[in-house]
Amino acid sequence: MASKRSAGLILHRRNADGVVEVLLVHPGGPFWAGKDAHAWSIPKGEYDEGEDAGTVALREFEEELGSPPPEGSRRFLGEFGPPGRKRISAWVIEADFDATHTVSNTFELEWPPGSGQVREYPEVDKAAWWTIYEARTRLHKGQSPMLDALAEVLEDGGAGAGSTTRSGSARRARLAIRSGEHAGPTAHLAPGCVQANLVVLPRAVASDFVTFAARNPKPCPIVEVVEQGTEAVRSAPGSDLRTDVPRYRRFLGGTHTDSATDATSWWREDLVSVLLGCSFSFEAALMRAGLSVRHVEQGCNVPMYITDRGCEPAGDFAGPLVVSMRPMPAAMVKQARQITGAYPQAHGGPMHVGDPAELGIEDLHAPDFGDAVDVHQGEVPMFWACGVTPQLAIANAAPEVAITHEPGHMFITDLPADPESR
Repeated sequence: MASKRSAGLILHRRNADGVVEVLLVHPGGPFWAGKDAHAWSIPKGEYDEGEDAGTVALREFEEELGSPPPEGSRRFLGEFGPPGRKRISAWVIEADFDATHTVSNTFELEWPPGSGQVREYPEVDKAAWWTIYEARTRLHKGQSPMLDALAEVLEDGGAGAGSTTRSGSARRARLAIRSGEHAGPTAHLAPGCVQANLVVLPRAVASDFVTFAARNPKPCPIVEVVEQGTEAVRSAPGSDLRTDVPRYRRFLGGTHTDSATDATSWWREDLVSVLLGCSFSFEAALMRAGLSVRHVEQGCNVPMYITDRGCEPAGDFAGPLVVSMRPMPAAMVKQARQITGAYPQAHGGPMHVGDPAELGIEDLHAPDFGDAVDVHQGEVPMFWACGVTPQLAIANAAPEVAITHEPGHMFITDLPADPESR
């Protein structure tokens, strides 16, 4: 039997601060009452074979919100949803809309079940504008790849402006971090841009660490070495490495002693900064292909584990490999491997697929860093080399001082994550 199809419309606008917002609707009826997380949707509805999906998207918007969509240039965003399940064709329009007065069509439902009482409920009980960050925690999980596709459309500018708009997206993310507007994990920020781990060390030991990174390129792919100052001139012009990471860690004598959202007071003139690639950079490509990225869906940090595999030492820098984990359906493992293998600057393909015990990991539900995520029946855990690896090497080397990022809280560069864009 053919899978059902829906068509919908995504309205987007920029608020007074220039931040992109999207219009979402909340389903009516008793089942959804009081539910917020991953309960919202874009305005959409099913259509029959032979109907024009674009026309259906406009019709469904009016039926669910009580008035036709505003005038604006309509652009096809794509078709979303896993094969064999409901597929959603989505269009985008940049326009404002008053979401405070919605009048939805209604449906009848026997409630409570078996009571014989048939009641009428609105198909949509409210609508609201959300930033893309806020929308990720509210939008139905199966629709979340639309947000990444929308972000890429806005970055590309629709007409070859990709480099300019991509760097603009990265700068906006860094400014939001610098101002304290964003202080959490960065997995969902600036899709299409390389995200980086940060390691800052005194010049006296920095060369040994750079050698350690070069000898262990899977967990430590070097993006840029900043030998003086606090600006990543090549990868993020105008940046400030002291303020543009959501959360920092300081190590004294190899021991993690402090965490902060601003590292300015810790900085010294003799510090060298090393930026290392991060697997967050390839996640947008996974989601574009319809593959689930569970920690993004669940709105939490990626789970990270210390393994029993050692890294090749350099000087006093040595220690075990750390990996990040993303579960994938067994049928999607090969595709996930192929997609991520094209991103060597973001750790490349997985280090291991399958039994975590083969990496010395005893319990997937107890990560050493980050948050545990759901692993569904029929899914296989996939493990990628992780940029937290250097933090364990720092603990072993015990330098006088070191500054790093908090796991999952990355530095966002202007560099394109997509290998074909470089």
